Amino acid sequence: MASKTKFNLRAFVLKEAAKLSGKPTPVEKVKAIEVKAGEEAQHLELDIDYIKALKIKEAKLNAIHRKLVKEMRKVQTRKSIVKKKIIKKI
Repeated sequence: MASKTKFNLRAFVLKEAAKLSGKPTPVEKVKAIEVKAGEEAQHLELDIDYIKALKIKEAKLNAIHRKLVKEMRKVQTRKSIVKKKIIKKI
């Protein structure tokens, strides 16, 4: 039976902190999306509209999925009934 080694959280955190700390990236090299002062609301509105559209699409797909699941269950029950009939006839 192998014994478990104890997990040293402190050492783990210090090791991860050492990985993260380093030279900061210069501001000139960072690419950001520049938006004019009055356009923030429009961009936010577009994102919200996109989320709503995705939610509608998700609802449609869920409805289709439910319908397919019902059909699949019907087919499986019919299949099992036919199998039982075949077994009885044999």
